[in-house]
Amino acid sequence: MTEEVTAPEPNQSQPKEQLIRVFVSSTFRDMQAEREVLVKQVFPKLRKLCDERGVVFTDVDLRWGITEEQSDEGQVLPICLAEIERCRPFFIGLLGNRYGWVPENIPQELIEEQPWLAEVKDGKKSVTELEILHGVLNNPKMANRACFYFRDPASAATADVDAEADDTEKLNALKQRIRDSKLAVREDYADAEALGQMILADLTRVINQEFPPGSEPTALERQSADHETFTRSRTVRKVSGRQVGCYIGRQEYFDRIDAHVSGDGPPLVVLGESGLGKSALLANWAERYRQSHPEEQVLLHFVGATADSADWAAMLRRILGELQQRFGIELEIPDSADALRAAFANALHMAAARGRLVLVIDALNQLDDRDGAPDLVWLPPGIPDNVRLIVSTLAGRPLKNLEERDWPTLKIEPLSTDERRRLIGEYLSQYVKQLSAERIERIAGCEQAANPLFLRALLEELRVFGTHERLDERIDYYLDVKSVDDLFERILQRWEEDYAGDRPGLVREAMSLLWAARRGLSEAELLTLLGEDGEPLPRAHWSPLFLAADHSLTSRGGLIGFFHDYLRQAVRDRYLASETDRHEAHLRLADYFASNAADPRSVEELPWQLCEAHAWQRLFDLLADLPFFEVLWEVGQFDLKAYWSQIEAGSPLRLVDAYRPVLDDPSQLEGSVCHSISRLLDDTGHPSEALMLREHLVEHFRQTGDRDNLSVCLGNQAVILKARGDLDGAMTLHKQEEQICRELGNKHGLSSSLGNQALILQTLGDL
Repeated sequence: MTEEVTAPEPNQSQPKEQLIRVFVSSTFRDMQAEREVLVKQVFPKLRKLCDERGVVFTDVDLRWGITEEQSDEGQVLPICLAEIERCRPFFIGLLGNRYGWVPENIPQELIEEQPWLAEVKDGKKSVTELEILHGVLNNPKMANRACFYFRDPASAATADVDAEADDTEKLNALKQRIRDSKLAVREDYADAEALGQMILADLTRVINQEFPPGSEPTALERQSADHETFTRSRTVRKVSGRQVGCYIGRQEYFDRIDAHVSGDGPPLVVLGESGLGKSALLANWAERYRQSHPEEQVLLHFVGATADSADWAAMLRRILGELQQRFGIELEIPDSADALRAAFANALHMAAARGRLVLVIDALNQLDDRDGAPDLVWLPPGIPDNVRLIVSTLAGRPLKNLEERDWPTLKIEPLSTDERRRLIGEYLSQYVKQLSAERIERIAGCEQAANPLFLRALLEELRVFGTHERLDERIDYYLDVKSVDDLFERILQRWEEDYAGDRPGLVREAMSLLWAARRGLSEAELLTLLGEDGEPLPRAHWSPLFLAADHSLTSRGGLIGFFHDYLRQAVRDRYLASETDRHEAHLRLADYFASNAADPRSVEELPWQLCEAHAWQRLFDLLADLPFFEVLWEVGQFDLKAYWSQIEAGSPLRLVDAYRPVLDDPSQLEGSVCHSISRLLDDTGHPSEALMLREHLVEHFRQTGDRDNLSVCLGNQAVILKARGDLDGAMTLHKQEEQICRELGNKHGLSSSLGNQALILQTLGDL
């Protein structure tokens, strides 16, 4: 019986990751026609559908590009199983007339990591069957995340396959076991085109179930998911019954934060040198506190976790949006800096009146130096008692300001020698590994190992080091460096030696592209950028590096980025030391995203890349393009204004000139675009030009009889007249606006009109 493929039930305790990851397992040698159809026809259609839903689509096809050297050295199976283990994907199994390649032996190290392999190593099973066992048959939770497709044995595609050279009995037994498992199976497809149609239909159904139309995340939801992902990446948690992550913290730290949150005193400042685990402490404490206090709102913002998180204005807008949503507060989120700071202070009091809020802002020292942000001019001097604020920072301007406020502090100390021993043991035990007592003492006694980030990075390098006889030499090599930055430069060098042989320059290019990306890059984007002659880089080249770097990378909504700033800094120092190098990296991404400027990812990345590259003329032309302007205004008007600010600061190009054709003949535009441009002009200090467009809109909506939009335009025109001192003219327009709103029953518009009239009366002294 054929079972239908369905989407898995989401975990309600965590935000749903906007990611569809598909692992393709096949016997490959007799499946090349199928692969061509999937890669060139089916997956692009699915990727486009996912793009429209704000979802990242990634396909994992490891057999394409496997070298003979990798096969001979036994690298294929560990890579395949690790890819499945790293992120449980949707699993597609393709079986034709071959059983597949059977490895000569299974590395003992892999058996130690995957004990179930000990039971099958003597049975000489193919890599395909081992993938299916690990990915699906040994894991009941994958039942609704897998589908198998069996080619018709009589089809033309199998006519030239030498069945005698393969193990038909084992193949038939594998197929029968799959059938008996009641998994979704599509039997006897005739050719690659028929297979493509089946997979397209099945995965479209899955995408529609898990990410239906209209489920696209808002900007606020996406930001929230990114920060929650950052939180989970630093916490200890259970995955499939196994502990993932390792955190060595002191109970006294948790007790101190608990006491602060339960009290009513001033905010708490968490201090400590870089890499000592301030973010990890706050993340692990918050996860624990949420579980024990589900009735309280805990809001975390990690500065530096995302591209926009270090912008103080974007941070406040995100917090204001969260408070609106969580506490049901109605408030405007203004554009101007002064109004935004006032709105933030007001919102904290409004939230405090409705419930208890725990607000955590980590890494104030990473705030962009703009509008006095590092001097904390945006942070109110008084915080309501019902808002329990916790902040962290390094030395610098933020700390100086906090010291002037005399807020209490909690200082995170370096790891003690005993804590270093514990971290070494717990970290390696996750991978069923251990070091001798002598080596543990040597590492634990090293001064640099007092920094948890240094110690974790060192242990990860030792964990994957394959030559046991040279382990002491490798330990000495890494302990010889004096800083975390230097350690990661040596790690980059090791990656170059191990993973760039088949693809020269792979590490440099991949890490430089990730450094240059605004929100990160999907695997599909990276593989395309790293490919040649229109073909993406074979995953067999990419996956070994990706798996090796996994602990230094993070995935936010399917977009890969750096886990911490140390690797980012090491990449910059090693590969992008000059401004020219950095601009070229940004321009390479700009050229890539320019190929489809209307795509949501391009709207997000393209103007930002041009801005970072100081490509002012290209950015000017892009923002002057009205279709692109309309999309960007809809999803990121704050970004749009920031781009224009930087264009005008860095070049003689001017915003008004970009929209001069609109000002000269506004009748050529739809009312919505004309209105958006008028708002942009008004918000950026061009009231005369904005008034010209609004006068046109008033006449346009009078002629078309669109009274809803007419009332809005009358009000907007009146605001400009008031700002220019024409109070009588402004009052006349507001009266017209009021009349229309009363006739239409538009209470929101009426409230706005009456409020603005009151402001005019106040200015006139008519209290």
